Amino acid sequence: MKTKTALVKALILMTAALSLTACGTADTSQQSVAVSSAKVEADQESNIGKYEDYTLTLNDGTVATSDDGSKVIKVNATFQNDSSEGNYAYSGFAVKAFQNDEEIEDVSDINGDEASLIQEVKNGQTVDVTFVFKLTDDSDVEVLINEPTANETTVGKKIYKVAD
Repeated sequence: MKTKTALVKALILMTAALSLTACGTADTSQQSVAVSSAKVEADQESNIGKYEDYTLTLNDGTVATSDDGSKVIKVNATFQNDSSEGNYAYSGFAVKAFQNDEEIEDVSDINGDEASLIQEVKNGQTVDVTFVFKLTDDSDVEVLINEPTANETTVGKKIYKVAD
């Protein structure tokens, strides 16, 4: 059963990766992010999400500007795999961000700077990952860690204060 689950997760991940590359434009600069030194203050909520044998911990966040001039938030996290099989942070959890109760766009470049999201993590290992979301304004950002299931039950969250 675990082998089937791992195979389904791997197929979903590969399909998502292929669809992103197939639908992408030749201009990849839109997904590049120039990091600023402005750290984002975060409220300490339940920033650790657990699902089956996986753990995702939301850490600090940084406001940055993309090449197209859009403001983004880079949310650093740590993915830990305690299962007997390899898995990926991107398929281990469904991570979403919201501003003003509206979901904001995930612009993580899994083929570039955020490639660690699709790095296989073996039993007992961890990997540092970064999720990038396009900001709509300077209001707080709520990042939810959801189970990677159809109902996406929230298992952790953290609120980042973007404005001073």
